[in-house]
Amino acid sequence: MSKIEAVQNEDQPILSLIQKIKTGALKPENLSIEMRQQCVEVLYIEGWTINEIAQILCKCDRTIRRDLDEIREKRALTPGIDLAKQIIGEMVMKSRANQARLKKISREKASVSERAQAIYYAHRIEMDVVARLQTLGYLPLKPHEIVADVSHRVTIDDEKSFEELRDQIGELERISEENKELSPEVSGELERLKRRIEKAEIQNNVVRISSKQETGGRDE
Repeated sequence: MSKIEAVQNEDQPILSLIQKIKTGALKPENLSIEMRQQCVEVLYIEGWTINEIAQILCKCDRTIRRDLDEIREKRALTPGIDLAKQIIGEMVMKSRANQARLKKISREKASVSERAQAIYYAHRIEMDVVARLQTLGYLPLKPHEIVADVSHRVTIDDEKSFEELRDQIGELERISEENKELSPEVSGELERLKRRIEKAEIQNNVVRISSKQETGGRDE
């Protein structure tokens, strides 16, 4: 392989290179160490075993293990507040994306059971994120620990979200009654979801009252 071809390969997306290797359009022996390790990283993340990666890239298992060791060393993280903030931010972002997907499913032409499950799991994600943020110290565990500038972020939007959830559950129940599709299992899940929404709304009201007490009853 000429120098020009090597440079072109360096500029190609890793997934494209892997596809060419699998189809035989590109010989893995022609990859640079850096490009090979990028292929190893992608394949490993996708769930391929060390033996399978070695076969795909025409290398021995020991070479792939060495590549993985070097990859881990390059990806090593140093503990710190900035790193913690980045990871927490990414976790929240992914959680919101998953919630959005589930809410989209709940609006699509799926079965009553599937829509109910989507609503239920979207709410579970939200509650799980709140719980995780509490254990990490990003949210208080008790209402009276909330400082004023955080407390006042509980706005009318929260009330709207609760109402929207109730409306979605009501719509699912209405459709199920018309079509006679609501199973005891799904019905139980909807009832549990109603109770969780009610509990979350009560907690929000406690937060709101606590905020007013801490600020001397002033509303911003």
